[in-house]
Amino acid sequence: MLKLEDIFVVFHAGTPLEKIALRGINFEVEEGEIVTLVGNNGCGKTTLLKLLAGHIYSNFGKIWLDKRDISCQSLSDRAQFFSFVSSAINIGIAMNLTVAENLALANIHHQTGNILTPAINNETYEAYYEQLKELDFMAIEAVLDEKASDISFIHKQMLALLIALVKGSRFILIDDHTAGLNKLEATALLQATIKLIREHKVTAIISTDDPRFALEHSDRVIVMSAGQVVSNLHGEKKKKTRVEDLFASFKVIPAMKEVRPSDL
Repeated sequence: MLKLEDIFVVFHAGTPLEKIALRGINFEVEEGEIVTLVGNNGCGKTTLLKLLAGHIYSNFGKIWLDKRDISCQSLSDRAQFFSFVSSAINIGIAMNLTVAENLALANIHHQTGNILTPAINNETYEAYYEQLKELDFMAIEAVLDEKASDISFIHKQMLALLIALVKGSRFILIDDHTAGLNKLEATALLQATIKLIREHKVTAIISTDDPRFALEHSDRVIVMSAGQVVSNLHGEKKKKTRVEDLFASFKVIPAMKEVRPSDL
């Protein structure tokens, strides 16, 4: 189980540019859950995901994984548990390698043994091709031999997700990976994302700008505003929540939790 306890993230603390990005975040994620983060731009969704991945650190509070404090773990140490998929396509993909080579590299990361043996042979190549074809996602199997830098944006986003899953991480953190896509593409990518996550039985935390998708396809919906959690919806409470209710909660201005100067 993953637990966040009274998390504060303060940028430029003690300067005129001080900004409290996360204020007293508390929630738990059960093993195998799909959690969606929703809220208006600037509410803290991306900061929260980067914090979990280890790209930034909290000024106060704890992150617990299986009752072990991982708050101060480095980015490289966190990588054994968390894979981060970003709307920034240069994260997690080797652009000078082909799609097949990227998948093979991720597979090597997951396995132990002699990494000097050839990563791709006819058998593995055919396996990648069949897996991508079965995915039935915008003919992605047709770009298996193309360099990642040359494929379309939506194929890059799918490749980043596949790399994260192939690595075998327990947690997949996805930061608005549909940004920049049209409605049709975004819907297709979100649906394929949920399908793959369910098949791989991993725990996922996904930030999205689509409240309807969040309600219909996730196990838990975390609504954020001004760096705080204003609603934690799961079970019967989530089932009874309408899209209109979710949009209304975006406008909630929570009482500002203050961080003590001694904590910074």
